[in-house]
Amino acid sequence: MIFRCSPSEKAALVVKAHAAGLPNAMLMREALGLTEARRRKPVPRVDPKLTFAIARVGGNLNQLSRWINGAVKSGRASQIDTLKVATQLVAIERQLAQIVAAHTGENCE
Repeated sequence: MIFRCSPSEKAALVVKAHAAGLPNAMLMREALGLTEARRRKPVPRVDPKLTFAIARVGGNLNQLSRWINGAVKSGRASQIDTLKVATQLVAIERQLAQIVAAHTGENCE
């Protein structure tokens, strides 16, 4: 759909759409009553260092899960060293606590 408007009217529409967190097309559909207003919460900005640290911990969890699943599938589940698994889980828990403390300013032991 094409419609004519002045540059200042277009700029006002763009600003209004941006303020509402909507694409221009969605704003226009709402104005015409073709869709219901649906507001999304803006995605919070996250420190890239936090994202990277959480991804590393997630990788550790993934490796541990693969190891356990491999043992179960191959019939070696009874041979899983539960102490080794518990040790790894505690290490992962401590990593997460350190990451949270680093990004919230809390002290972590």
